[in-house]
Amino acid sequence: MMFKYLWSKPAGGGPAPLISNPVKHWMVTLVALHLFLFAASCFTLAFPSITDMSCQMLMVNSAYCAACGGVAFIMLFYFSVLSCQTWGTEQYWTIAAVVTLSMAFVDIVAAGWGIYVFIEATTYLHEVDQETQVGCQNWKAVSFYYCTACVIILHVIIALLCGAVSFRLAGRISSQLDEIRRLV
Repeated sequence: MMFKYLWSKPAGGGPAPLISNPVKHWMVTLVALHLFLFAASCFTLAFPSITDMSCQMLMVNSAYCAACGGVAFIMLFYFSVLSCQTWGTEQYWTIAAVVTLSMAFVDIVAAGWGIYVFIEATTYLHEVDQETQVGCQNWKAVSFYYCTACVIILHVIIALLCGAVSFRLAGRISSQLDEIRRLV
């Protein structure tokens, strides 16, 4: 709906109307969730080093935790900037909606990679015999395994929420534009 306004209206015609941030509270929520995801992925990434874990089969998940932490850190700043923005033009909010949807897509792809790596590690642990799994049966490996699963689940939930906020942002921009057009 909002894309119709961007491409169907003639150029010019006065100053652009300012639209208030329609999803400010959702942006603050996403900032808090990405901060929590960043902390959880950093803890999970550091856990094998802190506890001196020796299960090499699960260490592949560390690369995912590092990537997840990096993505969460970038998105933390992006949503912080958007949550502080009170007013903007329709073009600004449209770009924000498209970028948010794109970031949600990248987030889903990263979470999918994490799920793939997690399933591969799980399959490999079940296929090999007990002698090869040195250090994979102790509490450290089991804790790391479940921490990684929690990070993946949290990542998927936050990515889906980012997509929902993007669609909500687009819908509320359209409703504010309709209201402005009715007033004029």
